[in-house]
Amino acid sequence: MKKRTCVALVACMVMLGTAGTAKAGPGKEKLTMEQMHTKAGEMLASMRSMRDSGEAALRQARSNKDVGQLDSVNEALIALKGVLKLAEDYYYDLKAAFKDADAKAVQSSFVKIAMAAKKIADLDARIRSAGGPGTQGAEDDGTPIIDRTTDSDLPSQDPLQGLETEAVFVEKPTSVSPYD
Repeated sequence: MKKRTCVALVACMVMLGTAGTAKAGPGKEKLTMEQMHTKAGEMLASMRSMRDSGEAALRQARSNKDVGQLDSVNEALIALKGVLKLAEDYYYDLKAAFKDADAKAVQSSFVKIAMAAKKIADLDARIRSAGGPGTQGAEDDGTPIIDRTTDSDLPSQDPLQGLETEAVFVEKPTSVSPYD
């Protein structure tokens, strides 16, 4: 029974593409534990700077009183802070594994930090694009902007121009009913 379960598990892993060992791709060298430790610290510093720029964007949206941009930035910043917290936890795990010289645990934590860095980069891009491309630097006084386009073959004059209004006096009509 145990053999059957193991075979089924391996078959599922092969179908999902998760079986086998991770190998460095072409042009990618395998990092040492020291390199993973330093690179993870650099990625964490980069993620923290993205959080700081996101908080600056949130303050800017508040000062602009742009509710749409504020909502979008706030939503992405909350997710960014959550992923950053996970990355920091993984970094502490990586440092502990580095002290214990556990290469497998260091690599596992490094991969998790790299995935978190990718997600934070996506969230940072979302924060920077919040509000749309036309809102940066635009003055908004609350009046709607109306763009008008007209065909050249349509008349441009006002059709009511030149018409005079006629005063019409309306009186109650006389009653023609015999029952009145």
